[in-house]
Amino acid sequence: MEKLIERGLLYDYYGGLLSEKNRRIYEAAAIDDMSLAEISDEMGISRQAVSETLKRTDDKLRGYEKELQLILKAGRLEEELAELRGAAFEDPIDRKKLIEIINRIEEAI
Repeated sequence: MEKLIERGLLYDYYGGLLSEKNRRIYEAAAIDDMSLAEISDEMGISRQAVSETLKRTDDKLRGYEKELQLILKAGRLEEELAELRGAAFEDPIDRKKLIEIINRIEEAI
């Protein structure tokens, strides 16, 4: 995953678990795509502090995903729903296939 996309996803799913300061720094990097220097100037801290905070926060958020796998599970559910949509528009509709997909989605939830 591209770093910015990965950070955006991690922030979307787990950003609420961060302290206010870490959230502001991470949001500036992940959402606003600000440079270390820009974040440093805005926050009134050194570039080194920004860099270290981002690294620690990246590690923390990746750890949350490793344990909880919310992003992975959401991706799987999107794939299952796409398959369900496709099966729903087949002619003729295969009810057995629809039920199988629905059961997989229920298990995933």
